[in-house]
Amino acid sequence: MRICFGELKEPIFSDFASFIDSKFVVSLENVEFAVKKALNAWNSGKRISKSLAMEILLYYSATRQIDIARKLAGVKRVVAVVLDEKRFAEIEFKEEKFSPEYDTELIKTHYQISDEELEIAGIEKLPLLIRERIALFSVFGD
Repeated sequence: MRICFGELKEPIFSDFASFIDSKFVVSLENVEFAVKKALNAWNSGKRISKSLAMEILLYYSATRQIDIARKLAGVKRVVAVVLDEKRFAEIEFKEEKFSPEYDTELIKTHYQISDEELEIAGIEKLPLLIRERIALFSVFGD
């Protein structure tokens, strides 16, 4: 399994990779954190979904609602969590170096981060606030 950043030529939703819209990715470390949590749940039999790709998206989204998690699925500029290298190689994907270009308002809305919370923590701590949501989801569920 590997995590990479790049562009898709056309929208795709698959079982061989999770594609997360880069507008929701503040740091690749958060993606790695969610992947580890999803893998732990998957391997322990405490999975939420029927596919590992969706499980990763659910954990990154910190929600049990597939419809909500799918809103974070990317269609062009994406972070890809590759589960099957062979099948991934069959799609048109232009890999690039990751440079965060996230949408703070979208992230605040999705993860329910208040202006006050962000003001207290500071924008530089946004990755930790997201990781906190993922960790809480992992422990308590939605």
